[in-house]
Amino acid sequence: MADQQEIVICGLDGVLALIEHRLHHLYNEEGVKHWDRFLEACGDDMPNLPLIDRLNQARAEGIPVILLTGRSAAVREQTLAWLRQWQIGYDGLWMRPANDFKPAAEFKAAVLAQQFPHVVIRRIYESDTHLDFAHWCTEQNIPCTLIGHNQGNGESRELFDLKIIRHACGHTVLYPFYGDDDFTWPDRVQQLGEGSCRLCQVEEQRKEQRQKSEQARVQAQQRGLPPLEGSDKQVAWAETVRLNAFGAIDKVLKWMDQVSAQAEEEDPDHWHTMQQGVRRSIEYLENQIDAKWWIDHRHGMYNSLDGGRSLLSSIAQELGYY
Repeated sequence: MADQQEIVICGLDGVLALIEHRLHHLYNEEGVKHWDRFLEACGDDMPNLPLIDRLNQARAEGIPVILLTGRSAAVREQTLAWLRQWQIGYDGLWMRPANDFKPAAEFKAAVLAQQFPHVVIRRIYESDTHLDFAHWCTEQNIPCTLIGHNQGNGESRELFDLKIIRHACGHTVLYPFYGDDDFTWPDRVQQLGEGSCRLCQVEEQRKEQRQKSEQARVQAQQRGLPPLEGSDKQVAWAETVRLNAFGAIDKVLKWMDQVSAQAEEEDPDHWHTMQQGVRRSIEYLENQIDAKWWIDHRHGMYNSLDGGRSLLSSIAQELGYY
């Protein structure tokens, strides 16, 4: 393989193998990801026939095709059987080791760096759900074509088309359309073209998140809150969670000012106890610098009066005050 001047890299899940039929194992009402079931169902994947034709054409031109996937090698035999069933030609198959739990993007980048350091990669075909790897390809100046989700109704597998969509952002993505010959396909093609690709959408979302995180960090500084500790990703996330929490606390303090006189008159002992509990809870939160703690406790931290009451009450109970 070292003598080859060029190669083509292609992913499996969501690229060569269309996986919509088994996503329910990961996204369901239970909220539980059944990874074993998801992997074991790979034998029933719909093959991306037009993409297979492209790969066959590359091999006919003498360009080796390497299949590189984050799919666990625990289902290697099922994967090989599926490739044989659909007569998919390839010149190498790299799967993530069964006990390797590093991110798929990290695994793929390592394989390319270690196994193909001096080979020119003509193109990489990757799923638009694996954007970290797509970003890595961009940084390495490697041409990367993203494959989107099926845009047809999926009612049948008899009609299949792989449509080339040039998005408004300028990026081109290949979208499989399979199902009945639905009259909405042309409309969907137009809709896709009028919007940005998923890579740009996610990048815009990340940009907005970075801006919100920076705003939260500045506001925390203005409040005299200490810097959070953790990874960059954890801190960026936790900054916005903490800002929401203290926004809710502000609402509680404002409400307490409004009802203080009446509460003092009706039951001064209870009111003083509650005030002390609130102060101790706020002090605890002000000194909480573990970003992971804020992330783990983010549920229920709504920037509202009820959210603030619930938060302070739970902290007071945790401290054994009530």
